Order: sequence, then C-alpha cells, then structure tokens
Amino acid sequence: MKKIQDHITLLLPDGKISVPILIQYDDGENACGKVEITLIYNGLLYQGKGTDCLWADAFADLQRKLPRDVQLGCCMTCAHGNTCPYGNEVNTLFCTKDIAITSKEDMLYLFDRTDPYAERAVSSIHYCEHFIYQSEDRYTYNDYFYLLKNNR
Repeated sequence: MKKIQDHITLLLPDGKISVPILIQYDDGENACGKVEITLIYNGLLYQGKGTDCLWADAFADLQRKLPRDVQLGCCMTCAHGNTCPYGNEVNTLFCTKDIAITSKEDMLYLFDRTDPYAERAVSSIHYCEHFIYQSEDRYTYNDYFYLLKNNR
C-alpha cells in the first residue's frame, strides 16, 4: 500500500477549514484495488473506501459519510477537475477553470492540441479559489458526481 498524507479543504456553511487527510491505495501492477481515504473532522474519524484507480468512488463514499452541511473541497469534487480521455495517472486531474468543457470531445480536443500534463495537471486533493462543486447543470469529465448520486 502506498500512502499520501496531506490536507484537504472542507467547505462548511460558515467558511472552510483544512484538515489532515490520509490516502492509502494499492500501488504497482494492482493499482486498481483497495483505496481508503481517512480524515478527522470535529473529533470524529471519517473513512471513504473504494476500488477505482482514480479514487472517485472513495471520495464519493467519504462525502456520503460526512455531515450533510460539510463538502469536500478539492479538484476531485470540483466542476473544473477533469480526467484524461486517453488514460489517467493516480492523483492527477486536469483543471479547466478557464475554458468551457461541455463533452468528452472537448477534452479530446484539449489533449490533442496542448500538453495538459505540463499546463493543467493538479492533485485530486488540491483546492483553489476557482472551486465550483460539481452539479447536474455543469458537465465534468470525471465520475465523482455520478458515483455520489448513484451510491455505487
């Protein structure tokens, strides 16, 4: 198991806070295996589990377990946090805060004409002032919101 210890932003009704996070995931040949994301909020331990290579299911599981008025604020949950249409790396999303993405074809166009790894790559747990939570009315090439809604 590989571990990442860092901080993640939680969005609260009256602001935001940064809390420690631990992500543990299978590495190597079996990279699409067990994923556990753990954080402590208000003295309680919350843990999301999944098996998705990109951790979207573990983030969705964690979000479902947090209090209803607490949202994970990070690139994984952001409307600008898109995956690569050609294949992905663990803990890597691509920020499209400055362009409109309305379909997978828009992401293909972006990857075919630029080097998003050099210009747009971000960590799944990164947070910035351009954060917008994923929703039904905004297309994001990322499975997080789908998995959150469908309790998978």
